[in-house]
Amino acid sequence: MFHLFYLTRLKTVFELTKHKLNEYIYYYLVFLLASTTIYNEWLVYSLYASKWPTLYCGNEKFCKTILLVADPQILGEERANIIARWDSDRYLFNTYGRALQHVNPDNVIFMGDLIDEGSLADQKTFERYLHRFSKIFFLKNTIPLASKNVIFIPGDNDIGGDEEIVIREKVDRFNLYFGSPGIIENEKIEFIMVNQLIDSMPTNINPTNRTNTVKIMFSHIPLTTRWTKFTDKVVNEFKSEFIFSAHDHSSFNFISDIKKRKHTYVQRLGHNSFDEMSRAQWRFGQQSPNSVSEIIVPTCSYRMGSNNIGYGVLTIDTFRHSVTYTILWLPSRFACLYLYLYVLMLCIILYFLHFITRNSKTIIYRVM
Repeated sequence: MFHLFYLTRLKTVFELTKHKLNEYIYYYLVFLLASTTIYNEWLVYSLYASKWPTLYCGNEKFCKTILLVADPQILGEERANIIARWDSDRYLFNTYGRALQHVNPDNVIFMGDLIDEGSLADQKTFERYLHRFSKIFFLKNTIPLASKNVIFIPGDNDIGGDEEIVIREKVDRFNLYFGSPGIIENEKIEFIMVNQLIDSMPTNINPTNRTNTVKIMFSHIPLTTRWTKFTDKVVNEFKSEFIFSAHDHSSFNFISDIKKRKHTYVQRLGHNSFDEMSRAQWRFGQQSPNSVSEIIVPTCSYRMGSNNIGYGVLTIDTFRHSVTYTILWLPSRFACLYLYLYVLMLCIILYFLHFITRNSKTIIYRVM
């Protein structure tokens, strides 16, 4: 009798659930799809942004903040379909806009590989890519795109150099549309832009003791992971204590002995969980005269095959002669796309159950 009571009650609950499912099936499906879309396209970005570290430097008079954008590689028309291009563009637009608002930087430095097929594109195609790039990153629609606050470095996908031969026409085209100066000086800070793809560096017109000026070098290709004659040349010429590079789509800090030309310390700059993102900050003091620290900035594009993607933030305190590096980690777009798939499968299952049970009579059992 006891078991019969619970079996009857269970059957009643099942029949009621089936009845409610059939009665409100379209509301359930719309709710599932709408809530998933809101989460994937808006809420997830805000959740991650809420976990980004708070930027702090000290006296604003002595501080400069730089947003680092590495390997955005907007997708090209040859290798990616229109849906993939659209989705990748929207992802970069959504994440960059929030990063820009969070950081409010003095400068933005794009660290190469701006366009995935930039070096392969003809002139008309390149101009279409340029228009897309400007819209994604809120840039002025005049040539060149560079300004005193926005700086561009060429990557191998922009001018060749990885699997392609670098030709002068590609370099000239990049300089025409993205041209930036080789050295930027600003209140005891010196930015040096070098290009290992063509072994190019600016003229050191103002050599200074590095104890008085914070010298930071920017390169698309990492310089100290494979020590070359070009690395020797630029490190000894400018005596920069910090190098920021991209290309590898990873996140590391390499401290090297300049005289011995080898690493003395390797540090992975990452996170293991969502809650740890708020601690993604590293402070570096003044380096010893014979050492240089190279920090590799992760890619900000989810299409590059890396699980850890984000924007770098460089906070420079000229009073304390210190540098704080922060990573604004980004959500996995593939996880969101898989969520779309799972929810769509669930909606199909629910609708199928509705389809096969909608004509059945619902019997409500009353248990005394």
